[in-house]
This record gives sequence, C-alpha cells and structure tokens, in this order.
Amino acid sequence: MKHTKQLFVSAFAVLFSCVIGHSQTPVPFKVRYHAFVKGDMAVIANSIVNRTDYNNPTSVPYHNQSNHALLNDQFQMEYIDVDNDGGTFSSSSASLVVNNPENKKIIYAALYWSATYKYNTGIQKSEEKFVADDNNRENIDDIKIKFPNQEKYTKIKGEILFDGLGKKEFKECAPYAVYADITQYINQLDNPFGEYTVANVRATEGKISGGVAAGWTLFVVYRDASMKGKYITSYDGFSGLNDDFTEVPFSGFTTLPQGEVNAKIALAVLEGDNNLTGDQFFFKVGENDRFSVLETANRKAKNFLNGSITINDSHFLDRKPDGKNTLGYDTCMMNITNLNNSVIGNNVNKATLRMKSSGDRCYMFFSAFDIEVTEDEDFKSIATPEIYVSNETDLSEFVAAKKEVKTQAEKPIVIRKNSTEIKSASIDGFSSGYYIIANVFENDANLKNFVSRLNSKGLTATSFLNPNNQINYVYLAKTTDKSMALDLCNSKLNNTYKDPVWILSVNNKEDAIITNLDE
Repeated sequence: MKHTKQLFVSAFAVLFSCVIGHSQTPVPFKVRYHAFVKGDMAVIANSIVNRTDYNNPTSVPYHNQSNHALLNDQFQMEYIDVDNDGGTFSSSSASLVVNNPENKKIIYAALYWSATYKYNTGIQKSEEKFVADDNNRENIDDIKIKFPNQEKYTKIKGEILFDGLGKKEFKECAPYAVYADITQYINQLDNPFGEYTVANVRATEGKISGGVAAGWTLFVVYRDASMKGKYITSYDGFSGLNDDFTEVPFSGFTTLPQGEVNAKIALAVLEGDNNLTGDQFFFKVGENDRFSVLETANRKAKNFLNGSITINDSHFLDRKPDGKNTLGYDTCMMNITNLNNSVIGNNVNKATLRMKSSGDRCYMFFSAFDIEVTEDEDFKSIATPEIYVSNETDLSEFVAAKKEVKTQAEKPIVIRKNSTEIKSASIDGFSSGYYIIANVFENDANLKNFVSRLNSKGLTATSFLNPNNQINYVYLAKTTDKSMALDLCNSKLNNTYKDPVWILSVNNKEDAIITNLDE
C-alpha cells in the first residue's frame, strides 16, 4: 500500500515486502516479435483513468509533477471518456505522427492495455481499509479501438498476459495486462498515421489499496527504405518490480563492426508514481559486468517510473487528455546514450535490460529494443518495389471475425498454386483488387507463425479473413492492375520471395468466370 505521510514510511516498507515478496514475475518475459528492417519503431500511449474532484472532471489533464503532487490513492479515480459516444464508458486518444509518412509502411502493430482492477468500484473506509462498492468485475480482454479517419470503433479481443485477481501476492489491487496484434487492421487503412482512440479498458473506479491506475500502449514497427537497417525485438510478460533485479535479455543481432552504434528501448509499466522513488533501470551489453544507469531529462535515475508518457527527453503530449502526470501509467521510448560507444560497442551480439524498485510498487509488462546493425543477408529482401510501401487502401472495411484455434497440432489448409493461376472471390465490403497470396490457413496459431516468419525476413506479409469460407489469406502485395499482379507473380515479387505464390482476384467482374473460392 502507498502511504502519504512520513509517519507511515516504516510501516509501508514492511507491507510492501509482504505484498510484493520475492520472485514476483508470474509471467516471464518472452520474445513477442523480432525483425531485421530498414525502418524504425514508435510508441504512443495514454492513461484511461484520472482524478476527479469538485473543480476538475477527468477530461482535465493532471500536470502536477512537483514534490507536493498527490498520488493516485489520494484521489477519487474515475474513467476518462473523451469520445462523446454512448457506446463506450472509457476512452482516451493519442496520435501516431512520423516524418514523411508516405514513405513508411507499418509491418507490425501491438496494442497493450493494463490496469488495477479488483472490482468495478471501491471506497476507502479508513486509513487502512478499502472495500468494494460494486463487487462485480467484467471481462478484461474485450476493448474497442477507433483508427485514424474512421468514424466507427473496431472491437478487439486480446490475449491475457496476466490477471492478478485471486492471486495472493496481487490481491490488493488485482493488476492485469492484455496484448493484441492489430497489424491486420492497421494495414487495411488508407493512412495509418493520425489519431487512435482506445475505449472500454476496464479498471476499478474510486479507491483501492495502492491506488487506481490504467492505460494503453500502441507499439509499431515500420519500414522505410531510406532509413538505416535495424534489428527490432519486443518482449512481453508480467513482473512486479521489487528489490530483486528483473532482467530482460536481448539477442539475435550483431552491432556495426565499426563507427557509432545507435540504439533505443521502449517499455510500458503500470503503477509508477511521481513521488514514490526507488525504481531504477539499467542496461549493459555483451559479457560486460558493468551496467549503465538509464535516465532522461524527465526520468530521473532513482525515479525512472514517474507516471508519465515520454519520448526521449520530452513529454508525449499529442494525446487527449495530455496530462504530464498520468497518476500511475508509464510508457517511454528513449535513445540509449552511447557517447564514443561507451555503453554499446561494435560487434556486440547481446544486451540486457535490468530493473528494480525499492519504494514504488509497479508492474512491467512490455519492453522493446531497437539497434542499428550491418545490412547483410538479412536485408536482401527489403528492397521492395514501391507498391509494397504505398498507402493504397487494401480493404474498405474491417473483418473483425476471428476463428477459435482448434489445436496447435492441427495441419493448416495449404493452397499453393503455380505463379500464373488466378482464383476469384466476391467479398462484401472489400475493395476490388488482385492479392498476391503466399498461403492460407484455418488455424490461427499457424497463421501468426507464418506471417511472423515472413515479416522477420523483411517481407510485408498481411492477412485477412474471408467471411464466406472462414479461411485466412496471407498476401504479400495488392494492386488494382491485373498485369502488374501477373508480373509480380511471375517474377516472384522481383526475386524477393522463393516459394510459390498465386493471385486472388477480389470483386473484379471480369474475373467472375474463374474458379470461385466461395463455392
């Protein structure tokens, strides 16, 4: 429990050790994504709860970061809801903005959301007693997202990384974290850059022991042929940080053989507080035993997690609301200071991120690492023609349906045709065009593994579900020009893909006599 008076510091230390204990990493961090890519990574984020009082509704940002700023367990916390939509009970937004967006193609997008959620609403009876006002608790893995330039929300069902409800070590505030791969939706946008609004993230309203905190983070990897080659990897899991070090190892890369090495990290953590210090992050590479302390202008070495959303040395304010103090939700992306390669040297092939917290109770669930590497064999397939990085609309509407995974061992339905064969399909709501198909699947797990494998090789693999036959199609390019589609097939996508591909003609009347996949 967090306490606000000096009188309770000793009691807090004892209680903290009881609540957090040892080895509070119920879900070890594992690789979620990795790729060699000419491009970069980006994050946007926002909180989903805020303080409310007689003078300020939750829509008014909380900017106080002084030593006198109150903590989230000293406030009545309620949902932020910025969208004026009767179909949502919580919502906040943030904008994804990059330079020269016309040159960039998003190849991976991961949405995370996390909160303390013991029950729907809670009240504080006394200094040490918190009780439920509404003891119900709803599903945590169903939310909504509104993409840039879209009027309607898309429903998203996520994968629960961890739920602390009913677990002794986390019973005071029942934190959770959820992940969803939303790449397929973003790749269907005419322009994926702009304002994202995330809604219906669940959290406790009112007060609970330790305070209410909640938010969401969008992590994207994009390709830009004009940028330097990088190795980008992301990890997720769930760890309650304490005096024992938690470490996330990064590997699978080799830094530049000579010259300056540039790298950055990103992370998302629940329940970091502005005025509770003791949380620290460290970084090292190779076999070096010496860790370097991470800090920025607004993230101090001994108070790295301070309830803020930052990019390098600046607060990320292109969001609604844009409070500098989120009251318990941290997301950051920062360059690793590496003057004269003092932290990261040449020809290094592994690194370690280490973190601990001796005063603040917080929960880490996402991290990512981005480092410049030599552009060798891994980048040969990246020099793709303009069609793969264009902003042409792939689909006019989203196909939100997702089949249940039958079994990990289930064989995928594989349809591989020789390069000149065309099949047709009529799909309501889809824009007409010619899709270069690499494979098809019924099993979601096999689908994700196949797409991930292609993207890790520098290709741009995207999938969609045909609602008529409930089959997922993995395609490497899409064009409205039939001749270009045939050229791409016959040339194996300009010699960037070795395996067989075929053409799916969608909603093209002139191809209606070709074998129809819907039958």
